[in-house]
Amino acid sequence: NNTNAMLFRSIISSLLLLAAASAFARDGKTVDSLLDEFEQARGRARTEKANAIFSILAEEEITDSLMVFSPGVNADSLALQVYYWVGEQKMTENEFQQASAFFTKAASLANQGKNLTMISDSYAELAYSLTREGKFSQAVTACERAIEADTRLGDKDRLVISLNTMGIIYNMSRQSEEAEKYILRSLQMAKELNDTTKIALRYGTMSDIYMAQGRFDDALASAQEAFRLDSLSGNVPKMAIRRVQIAAPLFNKEEYDKAESLLLLAEPVLARTGNLASLGICENQLGDIACKRERWDEAAKHFNIAVNIYEHTGERLPKSRAYYGMYQALRHSDPAAAALQLEKYAYLNDSIYNENVSRMTAEFDARYRTAELESQGEFFRQRVWTWSILGLLLVIMLVFAFVIYQYKTKARIAEQKRQYELLSERFSSLSAEVLKNRVDGQTPADNSRDWLDKVDAILLEQMQKGNFSADLLAERLYMSSRSLSRKFNSTVGLSARDYMLNFRVDHACKLLGDSSKTISEVAHECGIEDVAYFSRFFKKMTGMTPTEYQKAHKVEKEQ
Repeated sequence: NNTNAMLFRSIISSLLLLAAASAFARDGKTVDSLLDEFEQARGRARTEKANAIFSILAEEEITDSLMVFSPGVNADSLALQVYYWVGEQKMTENEFQQASAFFTKAASLANQGKNLTMISDSYAELAYSLTREGKFSQAVTACERAIEADTRLGDKDRLVISLNTMGIIYNMSRQSEEAEKYILRSLQMAKELNDTTKIALRYGTMSDIYMAQGRFDDALASAQEAFRLDSLSGNVPKMAIRRVQIAAPLFNKEEYDKAESLLLLAEPVLARTGNLASLGICENQLGDIACKRERWDEAAKHFNIAVNIYEHTGERLPKSRAYYGMYQALRHSDPAAAALQLEKYAYLNDSIYNENVSRMTAEFDARYRTAELESQGEFFRQRVWTWSILGLLLVIMLVFAFVIYQYKTKARIAEQKRQYELLSERFSSLSAEVLKNRVDGQTPADNSRDWLDKVDAILLEQMQKGNFSADLLAERLYMSSRSLSRKFNSTVGLSARDYMLNFRVDHACKLLGDSSKTISEVAHECGIEDVAYFSRFFKKMTGMTPTEYQKAHKVEKEQ
């Protein structure tokens, strides 16, 4: 108990000294005030402000040594170094939001200057600060940029660290399977480099991942291997961290004695070296073991130390665990104080939960919007593709229809030409037969040729007047209808009706051969006022419509 009390006083004193040092620094020029002046200054004055900033950073041991810049340094290069190292200072002060802002500025300038080394450093630190803020998706993006830069540099040492950082980010965001993939890659590369320190660190990270997965035996084996490697180099601070990592799976395996002995060995080393992150974990674990053994006063002391540590570091999740531990330790001896601790735990846990929900909602909304835009883009691409296919099909159909039309047109013209030739032959044969009959039927008493010419003249006159009939023809020739029919049979071998039909068709063909006349005009001159009836009559007699006959006659003339 005396040892615990002394340790507690030592830690509290250290925290008070840190607070006093910070208060003293605020009395004079601070990095923040100099940074405002740096951003407003130009030329030599800007360089002087930067050197003043680095003087403070060196005193605070943020940089390994004092950095001094000459007045002729490039303005962007100077700003890059200032923003990066101020970001490092904010990290040590647990001002993670401000640190992220400075590392973002540094990364932007490094990208402009195409400085791969600073791109890697800036994005790696940005990933770490974003992780401490709980912005895991943004941290993953930043770490990916660091890995990309390290890959382009071909620097395996850097790449091993970046892969390890990515594994830690995924593990903290409770994506242990993704975390394991990156850590295994990092471990493999560390083994290729034969770097014992890096290998030990990767085994330590693997232990944390296996703990998150509930694989306590694997976590124990990994932590023990990390301890073995660190002990080879005699790295006492690292060995203390490994003891804390070994204790975690032992506690879950209910091996409390082994876990407690390891934690008690690690506790003073962590306090002496100022490793508050590991010390806080150690105190929480010692508190949990004390609670298991119902040593309530001892548990309260350990949890109280953890609360004070996390008040300084600002880590809220392990702080909420310490509050709950305080509640468990005090509820037997001081219910009122225990209730206060439980209230603090509930408030802090709710705030963490609400922030996580808000962040997850924002990330979901961002992913949803991205997915929606991608879906819209895919829908648009599909529509363009669909319309392109339909357009192509339409063009093909039009071309096909045009080819079919041309083929049918040529076939129709050929058929019309064939029918015209047949019709021409038919009329030529008919004309020859009429002529032959005229000649053969001619006698000294009866001049048949003159008689037929007279008949044709009468028929032409009748057609033009619309009085085209055999009875009227017989009346004009002063013959009976029977005598007229016998006369036609004896002269041309046709009945009066057939001769008159052939005459009308022959006259229609002659008129249709004249391209200047319309079908209506031809029908009228043939004694038929109904154009439709004329077309039916002409097709019945010739096998072609008047229009088809005209086209066929035109083709014949052109050839």
